[in-house]
Amino acid sequence: MNPPYSEKEGFPQQRRMSDSDAPSYTPFRTTFACLSLHQSDRIRMMQFRPEDVSATRSVIQRHWTKGLQSERIYSASYEFKLSGYPWYGQGSDAIASRVVVREIFAYLFSQGWILHLSTDVSRSKYDKDSLIFRKQQTPPPPSEFIAITFNQGDRMRLIGAPNALLADVRILLKEMKLLQAEDWKDGKLQAWEYKMYGWPWHATGEETMTTRLLLLKLLETLESRGWSVYASIDQTTGTEDCSETDSWYVVKERGWVEGSAVFHR
Repeated sequence: MNPPYSEKEGFPQQRRMSDSDAPSYTPFRTTFACLSLHQSDRIRMMQFRPEDVSATRSVIQRHWTKGLQSERIYSASYEFKLSGYPWYGQGSDAIASRVVVREIFAYLFSQGWILHLSTDVSRSKYDKDSLIFRKQQTPPPPSEFIAITFNQGDRMRLIGAPNALLADVRILLKEMKLLQAEDWKDGKLQAWEYKMYGWPWHATGEETMTTRLLLLKLLETLESRGWSVYASIDQTTGTEDCSETDSWYVVKERGWVEGSAVFHR
């Protein structure tokens, strides 16, 4: 049967859909929350559950040996002020501050708070990233985290990494003729440091591409052991003359078997 046509325009007439014709669905609402780093010593949490705020307090107290100086409601957020200056990232604080953030990531991940994006929305000279999390109804499988940092002009640290991964990164740096020396930077916090030839984090000219190639090969090395980069964030206060490199937080599902798929969150 031919469709009815408009007498004036000669096109098929469109029947208006009634409410009864519309497909039924269940409204879906995503919950987002924000964790942000401020000044030299503050963490602010917005739209997290009270139990998540309480658990984060415990994580800070357990992994930041200098302790909490104070806490308060700050506008629409809850603020923790840490003793000392974790976001200046100098000396032993540079490692301990990454351990704190790593363990906060690990807790939130276990509760189904998955990092959605890290974003810089401030024009402040000394700003750091804001971390937006999305609540997942079913938490991901139990997983473990490590941190990777790019220090000074020629150092790379793996914090909390297993020996097998340390050995693989050593092989990579030797193959690229970059490894100058290596040793524990902090044995208690399991921070292993590689010192490289040249200045990969201050590279110029063609060396800038050697640095990018190193990152690609590092990602391949991580994935061969079941790890993937979960977050790359700016958490350190820079200076007027020098910006800071990101810190990588890397995740692997517990029980991962070599040769199986690596899931990227």
